[in-house]
This record gives sequence, structure tokens and C-alpha cells, in this order.
Amino acid sequence: MSNTIYSPGAGNAPFGELQANAQGTNFPAESAFSPAETLLLEREVKRVIFDAAPAQYKSLKVLFSKPFEDKNMKEFTYLEKTFGRSVLEAAAPAGAVAGAPNTVVSQAITLTADSLSRVSLDYIIVYPDNTKGTVIDITGAVITVNGHTGLGLSAVAAGDTFAIQSTITADARDHINPYSRLDVVERFNYIQQFIRARRWGREELQEWTNAGKTDYLEKDKAENMEQLRVDMFNSFWNGLRGEVALEDGTVAKAMGGIYPLMQAAGSAEGFTTIAAFEDTFKALAFSTNYKAEGETRFIYGTDEILHTFATVFKLPLVRFEPNDEMANLNLDMMKLGTMKFVLVPCELWREESCFPADWARRIIVLDQETVRPCKLKGLPAFDMGQTLDFKGGVLRDFIDWWVRGQLSIEFNNPLASFIMNVV
Repeated sequence: MSNTIYSPGAGNAPFGELQANAQGTNFPAESAFSPAETLLLEREVKRVIFDAAPAQYKSLKVLFSKPFEDKNMKEFTYLEKTFGRSVLEAAAPAGAVAGAPNTVVSQAITLTADSLSRVSLDYIIVYPDNTKGTVIDITGAVITVNGHTGLGLSAVAAGDTFAIQSTITADARDHINPYSRLDVVERFNYIQQFIRARRWGREELQEWTNAGKTDYLEKDKAENMEQLRVDMFNSFWNGLRGEVALEDGTVAKAMGGIYPLMQAAGSAEGFTTIAAFEDTFKALAFSTNYKAEGETRFIYGTDEILHTFATVFKLPLVRFEPNDEMANLNLDMMKLGTMKFVLVPCELWREESCFPADWARRIIVLDQETVRPCKLKGLPAFDMGQTLDFKGGVLRDFIDWWVRGQLSIEFNNPLASFIMNVV
């Protein structure tokens, strides 16, 4: 066959820089001059595939800075000791009783059913206006309260709450009234199993090994682990505890995550605008301040919300360095009264393939010390491997690369944590 005859010149077909395009080039789709492609040139493809996925798992790094707690069963129960006293609530109104000198006056107050199990004879209770009364009788849902000698008792409205000041007794009595026992709150969770895999045919894999131009195989394996971490991250925050029926009819246990467990336990939750951001946060922070003075809680949210937080409060931030592992996360800390808060970014909360859209405008303030990662005793928290093929003596002409994990959390005292939603 004869050589191709052409007239040299800028852009002349069939040769020239305009036509110097490898097969599969993107240029023809953008060009208005119908450039050619040729097998004689090779596409310039960078070997290393850039990872453009969000990679912010600082909350899991904080969690996994603690060792896993081994559980004997996939369902585990844990108990919390309560504070030991609860407010009493009125179920109906009661009229005020005027005091008289050297006289003890009484008042009958109807309590809610829950309050009746929290009250005893010889309790001094405190009314909303700081009036004091002593419980002398409990009949059905009604308690009878004596005022101090010479003093009256205030009017009561339905829904009013009474604090318990103390017990009281006198010399030479032959009985004790306020008997009680320790109350505990029972909580439970399930350990969830996670797994992801990649499958490669024997000949397909060899072709990629022989002719692959990039690090696709290595990235593919790494992506398997990365997506398992995303699974665990999502479940840690938003997993709903319960039973799940799978496609083949088998059933599995799903773990409960931070947010659903907080809602189920009745943790404080607020909704606020930017204008009321500071006041709402302070109100929630102080109302849930059950930790010792100077102790630390963690504020989780997207970078945008944490920036809003720092801007609204206009407080100087300091580096949080409780230990080397945590210091490496470059976390900032602020102080509010005696409380300390550490800001932890959760940028994946804005990724709508992982969380509903309202998570991008949410803050969760967590008492991190009360959260422990858990796993089934005797099995590793993470493991990985590959299946056998023909060489291993099985009738499989392919290999599965798999990675597996297990996770649950033991979340004590969720009432020391709170949720804030920016609307």
C-alpha cells in the first residue's frame, strides 16, 4: 500500500498536532474540527488515581482511641445508677392555705403516678416559689403536706414541680419512714456485622495485572476498606437498633447509633436560628452539665456549623492535647464557665449519600467518656482476606477480596449529651 500523500501545514489532515490523539481521547468531544484518533499514540494517564472522596473520620478516631470492650453475646445489657432523686409533679391544682401564729396548716396535693413512687413520709419538699412543706400522709394519689409552724402553704397548679430538700426525723422515735432502694436504668444494644467485597475473574485479573496503566487494583482494594469505614461511621452516628430481614431470609441484628439512642433516652434537643444560636447552646449546655467541674465534652458538626459556632461565640480556641493520639487530630477546645468543649469536624454529615440533608445543620454535643466501642469476644474488630480459587482446590475461577468488621457502642448517661439543630 502506498504511503499517504498530504500537504504539510498547520492543522492539515490527516496529520498535524490536531490529529495527534490517542484512542479514547476526550478531545474529539470538545473540538469543532473533527480531529482523528490513532492507535499509534498512547494516552497519557497518570498512574496514581487521586482520592477525591471525603475523608473525615475524626469522630471514629476519637472513639477508637479507646480499646474495644469485649462482649460475650451480640446482644448486651448495661445498667446506669440514677441520681437517686426526682422532682415531684402535681397532677391537679390545690388552693393556698394561709398560715397562723403557733399553728400548723396542711394542704392536700394530687401527684402524678410516676411521682408517687418517688415520695415518702417525712420528706421536706420545696414548692416552685420556695415554700417548704413536710409530707405527713400518702393516700392513693394524694399527699398531705404540713407547713412549718406559723407559716402558710402556696397555691399549686397542675404541672407544678417540687424539689426534694431532705428527709427529717426527731429524737426518740420508734420507726423510720424514708426507706428506699437504688434504682438503675437498663439499656441495651446489638453488635452489628459489616462486610464488603470485590470480585475479579482469574483471566480478567491477569489482564489488569499485565496491562493496567494505573494503580487501579491497589485503589480498588483500599476502596473496599474505605467504604466499610463509611458504613461504620454512618452506623455509629445514625444506626437504628433492631432486627433486619435480609434478601435470603436470614435475619441480623443492627446496632443502635448515637443519635437514635439519644432520642430514645430523652436527651435534650433544641432547634434554633443563627440569631438565637448562642443562647440556645448555652441553655442546653448548662442544663446537661452533669460532669465534674472542668471536664470535657465533644462538639460534633460540619465545618460550616463549627465555624458558625466559633464565630457566634467569638471565643479564643486552644489546642486540645489530652494525649498524643488525640493531639494528632488537631482539635480545638473552648471553655464556657467551668465546662470545656472540643470541636470535632464531621464533614461526612453533609454527604447526602450517607445522611439526610438536615444532618448538615446539626450539632451533637457528646460526653465521649460515656461511649465505648464494643465487639464480640473472640473475634477481631476488623479482618480481611480473599477466597480460594482453582489453585486452592475449589471450583471457582474467581477471587473475592473481602473486608469485614463488627461494631456496637455502650452509651451510658446519654442525658449528659444534647442535640442542637440550626434551622
